[in-house]
Amino acid sequence: MSQGLDIEAIKKEIREQILTELKTSKTEEKPEKPKRKLSEKQLAALAAGREKNPRRKAKREREAKEKAE
Repeated sequence: MSQGLDIEAIKKEIREQILTELKTSKTEEKPEKPKRKLSEKQLAALAAGREKNPRRKAKREREAKEKAE
C-alpha cells in the first residue's frame, strides 16, 4: 500500500504544478495591440489638427495662466 500512496501523492503534486504553471503563463502572456503605422502625411495632419483644435488651445491658455500665477 505504501507504493499506492506514493503514486497518488506524486500525481497530486504534478497536477498542482501544472495548474500553477498554467495560471502564471496566462497572466504573463497578454496579447499586445498592434500599433498603427501612420505615414508622414497622416502624422502631419494629426499634428496640424491638434494645433487647430480650439479646446486644446483653450486648455493650453488656461494652463499657461495657471503657471503664470
